[in-house]
Amino acid sequence: MKPRVLIVDDDDAITQQLFWTLCDDYEVMTANDLPTAIRRATIYEPAVSIVDLHLPPSVQSPETGLKILQYIKAHVPESKVLVVSAAKGTDTLNACYAAGADDFLDKPFETEALLASLRRMASQRTIDFT
Repeated sequence: MKPRVLIVDDDDAITQQLFWTLCDDYEVMTANDLPTAIRRATIYEPAVSIVDLHLPPSVQSPETGLKILQYIKAHVPESKVLVVSAAKGTDTLNACYAAGADDFLDKPFETEALLASLRRMASQRTIDFT
């Protein structure tokens, strides 16, 4: 069985690119807003969630992305979370790690860096349950 990955991003081009990059090796689900992300995380319990920070309705702040990150870590604690965001800065990075992020990649990111992080996190979750 393929590990499940949840992609949470409001940019359709990024979501589609990630979906096609990952679909051979992972069972991929997507969400582009808070309610959909929470619903899919709850139902599918992904091994890894890839979460953008700047999502509607507050695209100018990382608030919505941080809420999703906090929800996943509280309700699906075995799930790993990779934050991908253009919001660079120590405060943002510290807020993500304080909320439970397992890794952080700056946008734009190299596909190979994302794949390496994803493989590492997916294998950590597998190891935790064997």
